[in-house]
Amino acid sequence: MRIGLGMAALGRPGYINLQRNDHLSSRTIEGMQSQANLVISELFNQCKSLTYGDGDDNIQWLDCARSYGLSEKFVGEYLRSNNIKPNDVYVSSKW
Repeated sequence: MRIGLGMAALGRPGYINLQRNDHLSSRTIEGMQSQANLVISELFNQCKSLTYGDGDDNIQWLDCARSYGLSEKFVGEYLRSNNIKPNDVYVSSKW
């Protein structure tokens, strides 16, 4: 089983159109990266606590796209800064 996180609203917060100020403390690039980091970290933490299968399918999935603003940048920065190896995550992107 894979648990996925769509990065549309995190990479391009204009997608959030209700109570935006309640959910985003900052719309600067640094603030958006920080918010994305928190949510991605929660994905990884939740997946660690799940037990299913033989472990081979316990891979987090991050869904990005060029139209999702800075989602690819945010995911890349998170993975690099947390030393997450390519085999430990599945990242999809689309045109």
